[in-house]
Amino acid sequence: MVAATLFQPITSEGIRAANEVPAAGWAQFSPRLSPDEAAKLASKNGLPESGVRPPLGVYIRKVWERRYFIWELARARSFARNQGSYLGQAWNILNPVLSSAVFVIVFGFILQSNRGVSNFAAFITSGALAYDFFTNSVTSSLTSLQSDIQLIRSHNFPRAVVPLAAAFAEIVSFGPVLVAMLLISFLTGLLPQPMFGFVPPTWKWLLLPVAAAIMSVFNAGCALIFARIGARLPDLRNLIPFFLNLGRFLSGVMFSLAAFTSATSWRGIVARFQPVALLLDLFRQALGNEPAYPLRPLFWLLAAAWAVLIFVIGFVFFWGAEETYGRD
Repeated sequence: MVAATLFQPITSEGIRAANEVPAAGWAQFSPRLSPDEAAKLASKNGLPESGVRPPLGVYIRKVWERRYFIWELARARSFARNQGSYLGQAWNILNPVLSSAVFVIVFGFILQSNRGVSNFAAFITSGALAYDFFTNSVTSSLTSLQSDIQLIRSHNFPRAVVPLAAAFAEIVSFGPVLVAMLLISFLTGLLPQPMFGFVPPTWKWLLLPVAAAIMSVFNAGCALIFARIGARLPDLRNLIPFFLNLGRFLSGVMFSLAAFTSATSWRGIVARFQPVALLLDLFRQALGNEPAYPLRPLFWLLAAAWAVLIFVIGFVFFWGAEETYGRD
């Protein structure tokens, strides 16, 4: 009966007869594969097993294969951030510039906390803009997996693409900010104020993109770490601003750590050589003409080592929970 049904002409009667065949009748004509045979068939046709974390080497290769997608997604997100406002992309520069102006007014003019620093405007501008680069990368990656939950559930790709794209979007936005950092440092040096020391153009300005690249690697590692934590602890998005504000003071954004800490005490060593403080020092050394921050190659090597270490830790840490992202 079943065989006759299978080989009869395709007519309305044949379709009706086929629909009447029990499910158990069809099962005898379907191939029965063992688990090993099914695995070989899937491997032969390039079908990955769903919901399983791939080996670390395979995972790295898959992320690298999507590097252009990460970059284009980052560019699109950076461009779309200020769409709908009258000034549009100008806010990518205006927001950090206005925030650094507030710090200069409060800590420079009012509190006069420029102890140990000659070019205080350049000092606080470089520190504030660089630290905002770090905080924006952390906060955007913290909720990146939740924001792209539909993309994660509907497509098969390495989930590290999502927080990396969030971090790279901040890199795209930081390009114009880096130019603004130079202009503010130079122009404020022309004002007749003691705290606005002259910042002349120098070859060390060429090191600013290097400092930005080192900090970008560090930010990407932090983005991967906080993306995994944020996926498991949604309440962290309400707590992280307090820790970032605390880090602003502990990293010496508004004042010189060298002027307020001893270089021989353990507190001073920890404060001055923790990664964020080191990264801020790179920008201040590159701007030049600041006696308190001469060019120190050792600081650049330590900052680069911190950046690579945090990125490796962040990547492995994020990969460790790859199969859990996007699940309730």
